[in-house]
Amino acid sequence: MSYTVMMTILTPTYNRAKTLPKLIESLYSQTTTNFQWLVIDDGSTDDTESIFEKLKNYDLPFQWEYHKKENGGKHTALNFAHEYIKGEVVLILDSDDYLTDDAIETVEKEWPLYRNCADICGMSYFRGKKDGSHLSVANAQDIYIDDDIHYLVNRRIKGDRCEVVRTDFLKKYSFPVYPGERFFSEGWFWNTLAMNYKTVYRNKTIYICEYLEGGLTKSGRALRMKCPLGMMDDCRMYLNNKVCVVVRIKEELLYWVYAKCAGYSFKRALSTSGRPVGMMLTALPGMMLYSYWKRKYLK
Repeated sequence: MSYTVMMTILTPTYNRAKTLPKLIESLYSQTTTNFQWLVIDDGSTDDTESIFEKLKNYDLPFQWEYHKKENGGKHTALNFAHEYIKGEVVLILDSDDYLTDDAIETVEKEWPLYRNCADICGMSYFRGKKDGSHLSVANAQDIYIDDDIHYLVNRRIKGDRCEVVRTDFLKKYSFPVYPGERFFSEGWFWNTLAMNYKTVYRNKTIYICEYLEGGLTKSGRALRMKCPLGMMDDCRMYLNNKVCVVVRIKEELLYWVYAKCAGYSFKRALSTSGRPVGMMLTALPGMMLYSYWKRKYLK
């Protein structure tokens, strides 16, 4: 029996009016039109809204929706999207990136092979560059099934990938939101899923990146230090025995940095970490790292 997969391409955007035309062009060029494009505008102050007003005059071959909210950060835009998602699976497409022409058709053909596997949360493809290179490491097997922690974190594989996730999982694990913090690591979400679910990894590029100045990828350490409560949540996801020792120690050091940024006392930082014994051993170097980064990034 064959299936028709309905995908949602979810684009959280903020002041990216100049890059949206390229993204729209890539969606218009898809080899299949059985998808929803859902745009959540996180309070843009440029011409983003006018672009979508004009788009209403065009007969696009796919469904699309545009919703605007108060600025709160990408993670809040992803949470806000929940009630509007119509697809069975979701691909998060940043507004300064775009898809290859066969991206959606590829997922439509491959996801049905795994949709009835209760332990599979989604699929993961390469993100690439215009020059044809890709950002992550190819696996020896074209198709490989594992969880993110074992496959990516413990093997210390770097480079962003393009994830397609079950819609019900995206809705189930909403991003925590802290007042005044406009950044929250997406890694928290994928590591949360990795505790109980596996991903299908593919050696195929379906997503092209355009990293721009001012984007989250370029924002760096200072942004994270200004959003310490969310970053502490992210660190906690690594402080368990499923994560290898080297990575765990690194995250313990980071936890101390962010706890100090949040104004936590030594005792409170220990008690909220979930690993007070291990954290005792990294306290001093963690405090030293905080002092150094504070001078360097929070001038």
